[in-house]
Amino acid sequence: MVIGQQLREERIARVLDREVAPLWHDRFGRLTFRHLPKDGGPLVLDVCCAGGRTTAELLGRLPAAARVVAIDPDPVLRDLAKNRLAEWKDRVYVKAGGLDDVAEMAPASYDLVVANLVLADATSLSEAVRELVRVTKAGGQILATIPLDGSWVEPEDLWREVLRDAELPAAVRRFRRVARLRPTGHELARALAEAGVGPHHFVIEQERFELLFSSGRDFLFSPVIEHGPLRVWKAIVGNHEKPQELFWRLKEAVDAYYAGHVFAVTVCAGLVSIRVPAAGTAAAHAAAETAGEYWRQWPTLDGLWQAQERHDAAFATANADFDVDIDVDAEAARERSSTPKLAAADPSASTSTSLARLTPEDEAIFALLEQAPPSSGREDLDALLDQVLEFGPPSGDAEEIEEEEIEEIVVPRKPGDTLERLRALIPPPPGAPTTPPPPPTRRKPTLE
Repeated sequence: MVIGQQLREERIARVLDREVAPLWHDRFGRLTFRHLPKDGGPLVLDVCCAGGRTTAELLGRLPAAARVVAIDPDPVLRDLAKNRLAEWKDRVYVKAGGLDDVAEMAPASYDLVVANLVLADATSLSEAVRELVRVTKAGGQILATIPLDGSWVEPEDLWREVLRDAELPAAVRRFRRVARLRPTGHELARALAEAGVGPHHFVIEQERFELLFSSGRDFLFSPVIEHGPLRVWKAIVGNHEKPQELFWRLKEAVDAYYAGHVFAVTVCAGLVSIRVPAAGTAAAHAAAETAGEYWRQWPTLDGLWQAQERHDAAFATANADFDVDIDVDAEAARERSSTPKLAAADPSASTSTSLARLTPEDEAIFALLEQAPPSSGREDLDALLDQVLEFGPPSGDAEEIEEEEIEEIVVPRKPGDTLERLRALIPPPPGAPTTPPPPPTRRKPTLE
């Protein structure tokens, strides 16, 4: 009996490592790799390393002087990790442990803490983050991933429909509660604040990807579903007299709604990047300002959203008169469309040419846009703003979103729409009236 149980655990561990991890764990783990330190020899803690796939990537990407402590509670997965990490045996130590064992570690022990898909299993999100911060050295970094609200929405919508048809209201309510356990970006930010992480010392990234299935059967028998959310869905159904019939209805629902198409399941992956500041001086806090370092990659958006917090006097002066006229005549628009070609030869000349027909207020707005690097065009700015709008909090339930709000995301925009959206995003200067400004005056195009 014991041998049979051990063989079963080994088989499940191999399935998780070979078939589930490439589609699930590795997709989340890639979010952390873009933020790894480029130099030095950090001491790294990899929490719940599983089969060591993420640990191997860390050892391959970090400097040769880096050392990694990898912990996992599953002995079979730890054996897989030791075999995979054999070539780095002098740089890695694999031992038993999990998220709960972090509380027993000494404070300020690690330069980098990586927790891939760990926070989702925590009883208290804020307490888990607090422990990860506690064991991280001042100036160190924490990289943690978690599935966010918006994951699994397609199959769970179909599941609720099946349960309603089967007249199981209690199971429907349990489904809704389980979905709410996956935090939104704003809820995750509040948990970080409760853990004592300052607003300038963390960044939350969201990235969406899709899992594709050819049919309802392919979906239900896929290892990433069988060893993932399917266990939770079975528990929600509970002691129903015919659970197999409910799952058959789910399969039929998938095949009916997605006949002739692949079944695309959305996953919203979240990354929390935290820089732990040193206690005391303001200079130490500024050195660990993760948010500022992150947003400086996009100077235009950084100028819009971070300028006032950094006391940028030039930005405040340029936007002192918040009610600006941002309409551009047709000739100026045509001239601006040729600005990128002119910028390669003479940036100053292209700027003066494209702004020749604008009012001083228009010049302030376009000067802000011109802060972007040469590789960042208007299309890139539109894409960034669309991402911001996509992940912004809705004004109410999904069913209550007005048609105009949906159009703002999906309807193609005219060239002038970007400026209007920028104007709406610029925070009013201190002391500005809270009432919305009147609509801008529209000028007729002047053609010469």
